[in-house]
Amino acid sequence: MRKHYHKQQIANRELDIEQVRKQQLENARVKIEETLSQANEAGDTRSAKQLEELVSALQQAEQANCPAILLDQCTLELPANSVIGVSNPPFIINVLNDPFFLDCCITPVQVSASTPCGEVGGVTVNEVKAVGYLNYYFNVEFDTFFNDGESNCAAVNRLPFSCSGTTCANEVLCYASVKESDPCPDFCNFNVQSFAIFLDGSIVDNKASLTYLIVHLLPECNGENG
Repeated sequence: MRKHYHKQQIANRELDIEQVRKQQLENARVKIEETLSQANEAGDTRSAKQLEELVSALQQAEQANCPAILLDQCTLELPANSVIGVSNPPFIINVLNDPFFLDCCITPVQVSASTPCGEVGGVTVNEVKAVGYLNYYFNVEFDTFFNDGESNCAAVNRLPFSCSGTTCANEVLCYASVKESDPCPDFCNFNVQSFAIFLDGSIVDNKASLTYLIVHLLPECNGENG
């Protein structure tokens, strides 16, 4: 009886985690849709197209059993009186990532399976997870008065301002047959795509804060579409 109760506790906990995860993805999609509306209003067709593709990717992820997406946030703090254009930051930015510290973990687990005769328990499959962490970095370029006093402090330079961080990973990518020799995807070679989506900005006195939602799209398992 205790063993059955423990299994039920684990199942309930996994269900709670799955529901939280799906809610996070839904919230992220809604925020990206809001940024998409802003890009359309501003007539920024290039950003709007990228955002539309990202919304489509999140919609597919919400329907998937194992959404291969990592989420994060990064905030830039800028001295507003020395930086021009902080009130109109870019809507979406391609983000550089370093997936070297992402590992693929394969663990045999027992699950139930649907058969013509009903649910059958005790079926062993391989749980394939992305674990570890993903470092990321991106630049936002603005015109600035950081000029060492050139032209009586009036010279304007175009300079990059950076935001970087680390996103932890512990995501199930798929459940593969134990007969599958290598279900792990390749995290290198441009297979992890990362984006920064503008969420919110504020200017108080001489301080500007720009917050971006970070979205990492992880690759699917090998043979998943085969």
